[in-house]
Amino acid sequence: MALKIVVGKTLPIGVDLASSAVKLAQLRASEGGVELVAAGETAVPRACRDQASRLEYFCHGVRKALRSCPFKGRQAILSLPAHETFVQHVKIPKLPPQERPQALESELEGKLPYPVEDAVIRSTVVGDVYGEDDARQEAIVVAVSRRTLNSYLSMAHHAKLDVVGVNIKPFAIVECFARLFLREQDASRAVLYLDMGAASTQVVLAHGRDPVFARNLAIGGDQLDQAVADKLNISLENAQAVRRELIAGNSQSPDAEQVYMILDETLGSMAVEMTKCLRYYESVFRNRTIDRAVFVGGQAADKRLCQILAQRLALCAQVGDPLARVKFAADARPQLDRRVPQPRWAVAVGLSLGAQRAA
Repeated sequence: MALKIVVGKTLPIGVDLASSAVKLAQLRASEGGVELVAAGETAVPRACRDQASRLEYFCHGVRKALRSCPFKGRQAILSLPAHETFVQHVKIPKLPPQERPQALESELEGKLPYPVEDAVIRSTVVGDVYGEDDARQEAIVVAVSRRTLNSYLSMAHHAKLDVVGVNIKPFAIVECFARLFLREQDASRAVLYLDMGAASTQVVLAHGRDPVFARNLAIGGDQLDQAVADKLNISLENAQAVRRELIAGNSQSPDAEQVYMILDETLGSMAVEMTKCLRYYESVFRNRTIDRAVFVGGQAADKRLCQILAQRLALCAQVGDPLARVKFAADARPQLDRRVPQPRWAVAVGLSLGAQRAA
């Protein structure tokens, strides 16, 4: 399906609610493609670990961004923190669309951390699979407890947002780069997206503009920081500072090598879990070759880390730039360096851009 672009149309604000920050980005269609209207970010203190404190800080962060940045209107599309959503692949019989919800509920019975009847469930069929007996459909199922969803919608309401949609991070990441897949041959390209955040890593595979695999790994930058803190016998805050200096390229070479040696075990565990995801994908989509890996998220700023993981996965890789080919509106005023990729903005940008295909 081609993207519907109405020149001059301002899209909803993409609101990326993550464990370490809340990021807002808004784009609009232009004659040359798309342009950034506004972008704002507020860090979330590490102490905000329970849902109540996170919701309070998210509300504060959204209000701060809306006051300080030139966003147009208040329509928004949210993504919930990854740990609040349940994403799983299931195989179901080929059924008419009206019968699919009941089949999905049966598949999820006992697998959710809450009763199925208390869940809001959505699914996307990504392909056909064939077993010994009959043909079935492979589906990505997303679930969130109704209570959790309502708490985030209430937070957004108090922050003066008009929520017109909720999406998950894996789908937003694919939407972010969908505008780059416009040729007919692009539809057959399989791309691996690795969104490495503070608390978790999203593993996403897409055929061109269509997501076909998604899984959340409960390992991210926090675990890498903790490994450095434990091995060097320093505080977690100092370990974070060490890694920030490393990413900025300010550390001396011997120190850098020592840190990456410390991270080797944790990175190895990440690579093993990522490889399991790739094996599952290959079992469903046989004879498909993964074209490359694209790293996004806050941890993708560490190019050496991305190189290590790409080598372990035996894939060509690059750091994704969600603002590639995106112009900045004259009054956008974003505090972003256009000279380097901005991989941590992939979700917020993708949430806003996704409204084009939904229009």
